[in-house]
Amino acid sequence: MRTIGRDISILSRQFNIYIAKELQAIDIMTSEYIFVINIEKGIKTNQKELCDIFALNKAAATRAISSLMRKGYVNRERNPDNKREYLLSLTKEGEKIKPVILEKLTKWTELLTADLSDEQTEEVADILAQFRKNACKENTHE
Repeated sequence: MRTIGRDISILSRQFNIYIAKELQAIDIMTSEYIFVINIEKGIKTNQKELCDIFALNKAAATRAISSLMRKGYVNRERNPDNKREYLLSLTKEGEKIKPVILEKLTKWTELLTADLSDEQTEEVADILAQFRKNACKENTHE
């Protein structure tokens, strides 16, 4: 029997190789790009919510955000309404690199789906979304 996990694992490693190579010029690591692309211009984003949405380890997220701050891409400040939370926002430099990252992610999707019809691409996206939901449900025991 073919295992889906094997293919997902290989795909994940290949993506990490691709994105590390593509983002090297702007000094963004694979653990960092997710924050840059999910902080909206002019909107302060809750760090904890991003960790929850993307099932990220809080300590690893803090390291990635600290790195982005040192590089001048992200600002982090305490939430005035909840001193235990941090709010994130992109700097002007962060705003400049966001389209570069999004372009590389689009290119990856195009590479993966090059031989698929639009319908097949949508079906794969739907199936992967269901995989994600099932995995998160299992690992959070909801």
